[in-house]
Amino acid sequence: MEYAVHPYEIEDLQHIADIEKECFAHPWSYDSFCMEYADKKKHYYVAKSAEGKVIGYGGFAHVEDEAHIMNIAVTEKARRKGVGSAVLKALIDCARSLGIKAMTLEVDDSNAAAIAVYEKAGFECSGLRPHYYGWDKPARIYWLRF
Repeated sequence: MEYAVHPYEIEDLQHIADIEKECFAHPWSYDSFCMEYADKKKHYYVAKSAEGKVIGYGGFAHVEDEAHIMNIAVTEKARRKGVGSAVLKALIDCARSLGIKAMTLEVDDSNAAAIAVYEKAGFECSGLRPHYYGWDKPARIYWLRF
């Protein structure tokens, strides 16, 4: 599968919101992504297929000298093809270019695929946040320090 990763544009927002609905039980709304787009401290990237279709996205909030990854998602048809890793690499490269010292994120403790992507990229688990995704759903806290 051929795809390219680049910073998102306003016309990508509806596609991002659609992927969000496909991937998450409690998705962010289109309006939420519009607010993210308007915030200059937020940095998002999209993966687009050779045909120009958005197949994945991810973004982070720049807070002081850290980046907090807000979300990364890939359409079901594009999974296990390196798209999530490519988006994550773009986020890491962007953070480094901004002089950010560390990146952090939370991931569902049961999401083995995402955990594998983060650990392969060098993120290390620093603990759990109980009930983060619901009463019985903890999140793992990951950090990558530059």
